[in-house]
Amino acid sequence: MPAGNAIDPKKQVPDKRKPNVSSSRESVETFVFVFLFFLVLGVEAEGFVIPTGSMAPTLMGRHKEVACPECGFVFAVNADGEIGKPDESRPEGRWVEAGTCVNCRYQARIGDQPNFQGDRIYVMKTPLNLPFLSRVAQATLKRWDVAVFKLPEEPEVRYIKRLVGMPDEIVRILRGDIWTRPRSANDEPFRRALRPLKHQEAMQIMVFDDAHRAKALSTNPEWLRWLPRQDGGWANVPRDTHVYQAKVSEDWNELRYRHVVPDPAQWSAISRNQELANPPRRTLITDFYSYNTEVTADSLDFPESSRKAWSQANWVGDLTLRFSLDVRQKKGAFRVELVKAGIANRCEIDLASDSVTIWRGAAKIAGPQPAGINGTGRHSISFANVDDRLTIKIDGRLPFGEGVSYDPGEEIAPNAADLDPAGVASRGADVAVSGLVLTRDIYYTHDPAHADLPHFDMQYLYRSDPVAVFDWLADPSHFSDFAEIPPKDFEIAPGRYMMLGDNSPWSRDGRDWNRNDQIDSKLRTASQGWDDSGRASWEVPEALLIGKAFCVYWPHLTPFGPKIPFGRDIRIPARPSVEKMRWIR
Repeated sequence: MPAGNAIDPKKQVPDKRKPNVSSSRESVETFVFVFLFFLVLGVEAEGFVIPTGSMAPTLMGRHKEVACPECGFVFAVNADGEIGKPDESRPEGRWVEAGTCVNCRYQARIGDQPNFQGDRIYVMKTPLNLPFLSRVAQATLKRWDVAVFKLPEEPEVRYIKRLVGMPDEIVRILRGDIWTRPRSANDEPFRRALRPLKHQEAMQIMVFDDAHRAKALSTNPEWLRWLPRQDGGWANVPRDTHVYQAKVSEDWNELRYRHVVPDPAQWSAISRNQELANPPRRTLITDFYSYNTEVTADSLDFPESSRKAWSQANWVGDLTLRFSLDVRQKKGAFRVELVKAGIANRCEIDLASDSVTIWRGAAKIAGPQPAGINGTGRHSISFANVDDRLTIKIDGRLPFGEGVSYDPGEEIAPNAADLDPAGVASRGADVAVSGLVLTRDIYYTHDPAHADLPHFDMQYLYRSDPVAVFDWLADPSHFSDFAEIPPKDFEIAPGRYMMLGDNSPWSRDGRDWNRNDQIDSKLRTASQGWDDSGRASWEVPEALLIGKAFCVYWPHLTPFGPKIPFGRDIRIPARPSVEKMRWIR
């Protein structure tokens, strides 16, 4: 069942249905600001606790957090079902016993891990009434803000979601993205709803962190994700580390990412030191997310129970690559490449002239601009292709502002090139790269708990062996099916809004609400409810808005040292997770 995010201002309770880590400086600033804000202006804000995971990874509900036994990557798994209802005292059957790592896809046993409470957040009520602070007093909810509101069906229940639809417009969900146009402008095309960069970066989900390679796969080069395209073009220095040194040559030497992840049958064979029934193969990057892979005690012994983890099969082509670049000499050129729908999007840096340009296919679409890489040294690089916008960030600077937008044209389906969707390359440059991290954008589905492909829905996935899903995602002859995904439109009347959860595949939000406020739940007839406004099921009237969530002031405690169990869900000693205090983007 999809999860909602009903929130309680005083305590955490299950809802009615049924790590974005900031820098240390930002964490301290957040803490100080919240303290001063509520000391002076506490009347204008309210605290809440997040119970469920429909806003993950932006906001964490009840979850288990574990370091993967194979690759060491720390991931979270939904655990809100472990909390018993008021008439239940032993919810053991709902205890979460296993979860799958997003980084290496190893299914870890996590039954002995504590269940952490969800994030505690502060919400700035809107509209504010602070006449002595006029700029703050004018604060209102905008698209992409995280909003708290009363659930239209049951106004006594408060929900938290992301505001994506504004009054008097049509929202279109198409291949994971949000598009909009005015209701009255029938002749206008839908336009992509661009996010501010701070929101875009906060909503990224891990694909692969090269610093966390699975131990059981490390001796087999067929499982390596990053490989040189040319013999000797790149080498690990020292050997078997996560630092790649480029060979200095007149030709481009490329280091390429291959999305090669083990399927469950392969992991089972690897864990037993058995021969693989099928060799490693590249697959498309999808909306797979560890948070949605929980396996409960009741279903642990049934193979079909784990299929939910592999049902996250919507292709995601919007990617971001981050890494460190060590420049040894001020010469040569370096480039970063991200492929989407077979088209290469590149950022090229001329180290000799300290300039940067952006290319899409064979066309230069921006630049050159000063890169800010002067002389030798280490630099932090990030290149993103998200929302049809290419953004390069060098040591925190943005040479092209928040990015260069482009017309995707017929870019609607992946092809074989999307199996190797990211790469770096050097020509005549003495450079090394390290800390390669590939992330993906959030994918908004048409409906909760259903894949967008018309013939590849949940029923198919639950009947299929997960290996068959991997085979499907590895076969380019199927990829044209992604072009068949139709749009889904939601018309929003004046004075109303549309809200969606960031954890789109498992979020109870505007796509899934009913009209019980307008239709009698017993008679199921129109005009029998208490609301006669004619509200569409996905609309939230302005009168039900409460405010904007603006900071996580108290994440869960982090155990350290010996981690002594004190009951099922408490480990001591534990410290406040100050590094996870953050602004909500």
